Amino acid sequence: MNLKFWQRPPLQASPQRTLGHNDILILPTRFGVLFLGLSLVLFLFGSNYQNNLILMLAFLMVSLFSSCLLICYRNLAGVTLSPQPAPGTHAGDPARFPISLSGTGHSYHLQLGFVQGDKQLLHTLSATPSRLEVAWPSRRRGPLLPPPLIISSRYPLGLCRVWSRLALNQAAWVWPRPLAGDTPQAHRPRQEQGDKHQSNSNDFDGLKPWQRGHSLGRVAWKQLAQQRGMLVKQFDSPGPNPELLTVDNRHPQLEHHLSELAGRLHRLHQQGVPVGLSTDTETLMPALGRTHLHHCLTLLARVEPHAS
Repeated sequence: MNLKFWQRPPLQASPQRTLGHNDILILPTRFGVLFLGLSLVLFLFGSNYQNNLILMLAFLMVSLFSSCLLICYRNLAGVTLSPQPAPGTHAGDPARFPISLSGTGHSYHLQLGFVQGDKQLLHTLSATPSRLEVAWPSRRRGPLLPPPLIISSRYPLGLCRVWSRLALNQAAWVWPRPLAGDTPQAHRPRQEQGDKHQSNSNDFDGLKPWQRGHSLGRVAWKQLAQQRGMLVKQFDSPGPNPELLTVDNRHPQLEHHLSELAGRLHRLHQQGVPVGLSTDTETLMPALGRTHLHHCLTLLARVEPHAS
């Protein structure tokens, strides 16, 4: 017979779960066991010597433990957990799983985390939803489904521990990690050089009033000498050519190839170049924006090696 009867399977995943008496487990902590043992010793000592004060102290300790048992249970009962969609992350970085919590009353000192993972502490929980992010390490690209989530508490005196386990159905996509040489850096072109290059390579499109922040290299000095006011030259600048990257799932070093593509995606995104991605099953046309970048990285995470 399995003596660890409290290690029941985690609750099935659902968009929202409110904890009730069928979902909550409670046991005394090590400190609680010592507390009960001390009360038993005092009871035996008081009974042997017929000391009413010692007996009263033993009964008081038992009643205090019983009250803590009920308070500890009610601290977790009625808590509602709502797992939120997990954002993607690069391989090697911790994946973060957001959880929204709310309660019917006030709950205190709740711990939330995965088995053998870091715990997040929520000091006070009320009917107003609170949001916590629980981290879990990622090692390789692809979908990452974390272990069961554990919410626990030892409020108020640490004599009892109440907890519940919940399985999450929110998988986080782990993207290929960009190569060290392709890790994007802040792209800060010098304003003067950019304006000179723009003046030489783009078509003149007219004049517009000068505003604070415009480069002096674009000021129309001739018009200023004619007392026509402070004007700056405006040029018709064509956008950069879009790029479409292609994934070769037959590549002998597929993971290295995907890491190179991830680095290029980041670099082109920061340079403002519309970029797309094509695989043997799906194509994302070139576009701009962080959401589009995440879609491309997720497509890289879903690439499967070509079956020989």
